[in-house]
Amino acid sequence: MTSFEKYAVLDAQINVLTTQRDALKPEIIEEIIAKGAKSTNTAVGKFTVKQLKTWTYSSMFEKKEKKIKSEIKDLKEEVKALQAKEQEDEIATYVANPSLVFTEIKL
Repeated sequence: MTSFEKYAVLDAQINVLTTQRDALKPEIIEEIIAKGAKSTNTAVGKFTVKQLKTWTYSSMFEKKEKKIKSEIKDLKEEVKALQAKEQEDEIATYVANPSLVFTEIKL
């Protein structure tokens, strides 16, 4: 098996294992809560149920947030334009480093 094939196989296995692991989480959470506990120690490690907060904000806040995000978007576009200008004028410099991109064949 080539290193390319090994990489592709490992990538597929990671995706399958991640899906399987994520599917187990609700079951484990339910089991710990059913015991009236916040965590449980097992032979393989400690599992803890944490409470994650989801906040809901006022419409006034959301309007301000939308305005600020719009301003940020405009500033990012301005920065990109300045970067492009420096690149075009050959003021900016770069270093090229090799990077790997894997695109799986869809069957």
